[in-house]
Amino acid sequence: MVQSNADLKASKSPEEQLNQQDPDKDGFVDKAWNFFSSMKLGLFLLLIIAAASIAGTIIPQNGSPQEYGSLYSLYNTLGLVDMYHSWWFQTLLFLLAMNLFICSVNRASSLWRVFSNPRIKRADGEISRMDHSFHADKAISEEGVVQQVKDACRDKGYRVFTEQEPGRTFLYAEKGRFGIWGSLISHIGLLVILIGAVIGIYAGQEGQMPAEVHSTFHIRDVQGLGTVDGDFDVRVDDFKTVYRPDGSIQAWISRLTILDKGQEILTKDIEVNHPLEFRGFKIYQSFYGANIPTKVTSKEIPQGYDFTINEGDFIPVPGTNLGVLAYKYVPDFDPQYGLQSKSDQPNNPRMVYVLYRGKEQIGVGAAELGKAEVLAGGEGQITFQRYAPYTGLTIRRDPGVAIVWLGCAVLLIGLGLSFYMPHRRIWAIVEGNNGKSSLSFGGFAQKNKIAFEQDFTQLRDKL
Repeated sequence: MVQSNADLKASKSPEEQLNQQDPDKDGFVDKAWNFFSSMKLGLFLLLIIAAASIAGTIIPQNGSPQEYGSLYSLYNTLGLVDMYHSWWFQTLLFLLAMNLFICSVNRASSLWRVFSNPRIKRADGEISRMDHSFHADKAISEEGVVQQVKDACRDKGYRVFTEQEPGRTFLYAEKGRFGIWGSLISHIGLLVILIGAVIGIYAGQEGQMPAEVHSTFHIRDVQGLGTVDGDFDVRVDDFKTVYRPDGSIQAWISRLTILDKGQEILTKDIEVNHPLEFRGFKIYQSFYGANIPTKVTSKEIPQGYDFTINEGDFIPVPGTNLGVLAYKYVPDFDPQYGLQSKSDQPNNPRMVYVLYRGKEQIGVGAAELGKAEVLAGGEGQITFQRYAPYTGLTIRRDPGVAIVWLGCAVLLIGLGLSFYMPHRRIWAIVEGNNGKSSLSFGGFAQKNKIAFEQDFTQLRDKL
């Protein structure tokens, strides 16, 4: 028996049919369509995007040139300073979206044909080439064998269809037919996630606000958010650092209150990865610091200068070659504990500093806040007036988050259909001859082939 190309193609699984490219289509449009519908292209793009995302996590984004040092020019040329808005990353996202869309379009019509109008008739040669098949001669009539096949398949949960011709009957049985939609639904889920991510990149907003305790700021005053339609205030009620028993920092906690036209709406303690959410905005605990108003004087310039510094800053003493490094704030200073605080309460707050003459270190001290500290035998004085801690807040609004979560749900549904409802298909031909009959029986499954093999073995034993 000679089979046509159409018959050979029809003997393949749905996925094999969908992935097979027609050699007769060699036009530019067809080649481009086949290229962008390639699964290899999709996997390649996913790997490149994943690698780029890892790089974007390791390399700080949107930092100042000083943060990158000598590598700033290289990073800026390669688009790694603001990677997610770079032309090449957006091109990768566009190509992936095109690949997912074309794959979905390619699969939809063919899957619908397999789903709604399965091919019942198969030739003997097609059945014998399937993953599992057998042939048996039966000493009973054609009708009896057909009924046996129906009963055996239905007992295993298969839907059975029949089509008759003079002298023979074709049977088709399937189980888990909704599973064929798993790959398409997964593609759609990835496409929805991608759309949500792009919306977040272009329409999302993010800004940072350092805010001292007991201060209040308006959402529109946050640098980086740009134009916002929010109309509420945020008050910082408290900020504290929680220490472990060994003195290391365990967590930073900020207590925030949302005010709407002066009315308290919501109060919440936030930590890293535990933000406050309000009207589409998320407020994260992101960083911390302290403002330290400081006055420095010398014999030559007795009126001195006022600075607002942070820990780690270096303050020159005017009119001298002295300089002071504000090394570390210790809330409860005790010489026996060294640079570790005796407790997390400001019982004896001191600023530990290092005194330099030129580049040479000439002294170390622990200055009491609010009192002048004499430097180098009276050449100068420094006063750390107070320690005003602030919490560093990151405020985000991402309209694409809901779409991303929707895409995740769709993706999970698709994966569930693919892995837990694999499409299993069986074909049979029963031919009658003088009260006897012959049975050709075969089938295959694209996924979970071990379970299908068990099904097939049990059906073969029954038949």
